Amino acid sequence: MSSLTTVLIAGAGLGGLMMAILLDRAGIDYIVFEKSEHLRALGSATNLGCNILPLFAQLGLQDELYKISKPSSTVNVYNETMDRIGHINYEEYISTCGYVSRTMARPDLHALLLAQVPASKIQLGKKIQEISQDASKVTITCSDGLSFHGNLLIGSDGAYSKVRQSLFRQLDKQHLLPKADAENLTACHMSVLGITRPVDPERYPVVLEPGTRYESVIGTNKPNTWRYFTIPGNRICWRIDHHLAADAISSSSSSALNNSNKSNNDNNDNNAPPQPSTSSTNALSTRVSQDPHAKISSCATTISPSSSSITVATTSTDTTATATTTAAHAADANLLEWGTESSDAIPDDWCKFPCPIGGTMGDLIGQTPREVVSKVVLEEKLYQTWYHGRVVLIGDACHKMLPNSGRGAVNAMLDAVVLTNALYEKVALSATLENVQVAFKEYYDERYPHAVAEIERSKRMARVVAGQTWFDTLARKVFFTLLPKRFQDNSYAAMLTYRPQLSFLPLVPERGSVPALPQRKTTRTRERYYDVQVI
Repeated sequence: MSSLTTVLIAGAGLGGLMMAILLDRAGIDYIVFEKSEHLRALGSATNLGCNILPLFAQLGLQDELYKISKPSSTVNVYNETMDRIGHINYEEYISTCGYVSRTMARPDLHALLLAQVPASKIQLGKKIQEISQDASKVTITCSDGLSFHGNLLIGSDGAYSKVRQSLFRQLDKQHLLPKADAENLTACHMSVLGITRPVDPERYPVVLEPGTRYESVIGTNKPNTWRYFTIPGNRICWRIDHHLAADAISSSSSSALNNSNKSNNDNNDNNAPPQPSTSSTNALSTRVSQDPHAKISSCATTISPSSSSITVATTSTDTTATATTTAAHAADANLLEWGTESSDAIPDDWCKFPCPIGGTMGDLIGQTPREVVSKVVLEEKLYQTWYHGRVVLIGDACHKMLPNSGRGAVNAMLDAVVLTNALYEKVALSATLENVQVAFKEYYDERYPHAVAEIERSKRMARVVAGQTWFDTLARKVFFTLLPKRFQDNSYAAMLTYRPQLSFLPLVPERGSVPALPQRKTTRTRERYYDVQVI
């Protein structure tokens, strides 16, 4: 099918690549712009559940996905003395939806999606600096001075989206930006993570289990939690989280609960940095030092949604300082969405954290290649503005979620499904501004309520498997011991019913006892599906 519409996609992450794959299936021309000179996916484990697995089956990618993943259905939560304090078993819900969640290395999933997109459709080293638009087209200008035009632009370039920054600056000048969208994005958590080389099964027999072993440990009197996941190839994904909010209200001091510092990360107060934890002399942070081997110290950060200005409030055992940097120094501050971090910079006491499968987290870190150890800033924010004119946002660019159960990746891909359906029906053959706006609104109206619900689920899950405050401890106890099972069943079942697919291709048959929510029906979709059946 020849396309009358050209879509510009900013970002070649999981959401951007899935968007490209789906547009190709819809017969809509596209080109992907990626800021990196070389595509290299970082990260640790990610999980794909029943919300998105039907799409992989519909695309014919299910077998390939299963090759790089393991089924996952249970979660164990421990305290630091290795007493199990919680257990989640999702196996009983398999009959409800018909799918078993899959866990894999994030770089492996990225490689699978990348293999579906022709290299000629991806422009590397294209750092978007500015966007402009009129009634007939949208234009992006890159740092190399080159400009590109299209009928619409999809910002899939992450939490620090350049597309969003440029769009929000323009809306702010026109007094069209909601007040909530102008508020800074505050980083409350930061993580160091990686993937080991193939490990010795005699030392770690859990890697031979057919399913993923996912276990989390909540530190005692320290603002840290840590976890691991087993994946194919006898490898182990691991992650150590540093909770900046908990750092400010360390459980080692009961008086801290009444200290005003506990709200530092809630009110975006950049002038009141969090207090250092008494149990960790070098907590995770952004680092202003250009020394790649510098030790990591604690911090809180706020990032403006409409500019590249980043405020970093750092604390260590002997100094407290606040620094503001601009885009030119962002790399020095190491505030990239995913950044490599030398294992030498991981605090020594973190390496001593005990691991449920024996030994310490340092043992796993020691078996991880330096180049795959990375650091990521973790935030949560739901923007109200997802589109304007010919520009639309998906994924972390419009709803940043904590990476619990792969929610960020899954919701970016769900965005791509719903947006592609709307573009196929409304825009593919006639990309007038009116048609573009109708498609964007259709996408927003379906996805925004689900994003709201997912943010809340993400917060609840974070409290259960990693929360550090007294309220998190209470929430965990309620969830594991006091909450009626009927309530858990109803909550989970409601999430399982949302399983969108491409509406212009034959749908994958239902599995399980609870049907998916109905797909949106459109005239053009019905006509094409009818033609396919007749042929």
